[in-house]
Amino acid sequence: MPIRRLLYTSASCLEPTELTVEEQVADIVQQAARRNKKAGITGLLVFVEGQFIQILEGESTAVEATFERICCDFRHAEVKLVDLVAVKERLFASWSMARLCEGEDPESSLDEDLRSVRYLLGVNARVAVERMHEYLLGRTEVPTIAPVEGEQLPG
Repeated sequence: MPIRRLLYTSASCLEPTELTVEEQVADIVQQAARRNKKAGITGLLVFVEGQFIQILEGESTAVEATFERICCDFRHAEVKLVDLVAVKERLFASWSMARLCEGEDPESSLDEDLRSVRYLLGVNARVAVERMHEYLLGRTEVPTIAPVEGEQLPG
């Protein structure tokens, strides 16, 4: 079955409520990871400067259905499909949904790295994907979903 990699950006419509924006992003990642695991999708969500940058990998129908759901989600505005390509293998196979967020690691260069990826998206999306993969692999602890009792999740 051919694998597709979809990359999109959107403006966040999240506002602090009883949860901070960062806590809401963490909840989004947990919900996405559960759905993605069932659908056979892997990927990464980056949150930087009020923008979502997300990579979805999986079977074409599942990726398209997930992207359609995101397009209809009121937490996103200005959703832009940046890249959709067939790939031989997944870059994010170990994560049903990982996340990299600005402000997560103040002791590292992650914030600056994520801002540079945001810029790079407009110049060369495929290089931006590779950079996000590198940043994810460089993390000692990757925030993602915790396993549900009795369930093993990749990553």
